[in-house]
Amino acid sequence: MNETSAQTPGDRNGIPDPVTALEHADRLLREADPGTAGIWPRTAARLTRLALERAADRHWNRTRPEILACSITMRMLMLESVLGRAGARQAYLVWSRLSDATHPHPYELAPTAGELRHWHNEVIRLVKLLSIPTARTPDPSDS
Repeated sequence: MNETSAQTPGDRNGIPDPVTALEHADRLLREADPGTAGIWPRTAARLTRLALERAADRHWNRTRPEILACSITMRMLMLESVLGRAGARQAYLVWSRLSDATHPHPYELAPTAGELRHWHNEVIRLVKLLSIPTARTPDPSDS
């Protein structure tokens, strides 16, 4: 067994636990380390986005494994069936902003600690919703 698989237990099909990535991102947001100066914002964004992707993949693996063959963009958009229209829109928006933050352009600033904390908290909420076996939150705009 290699070191990576020993550190991140996966579900029955090997999708790692999203909580591990969230914990590492949280540590970057809480602890100032001179060794991570300049790289911690984008690294925290990558870890937070990874947690959301893993939570979505675990959900699809549990409910509709065939959806895992779709692109990550499509898997995020299809969360409407579990999170409702507004919830899926929010999940896609957070995922999109995190994706933008992880693909920098020379003229763009890294995300602020406040933005990262907000996105991190939103992903924690979404991970919890997606881990519920029959996660479906009522959405008034579904009517």
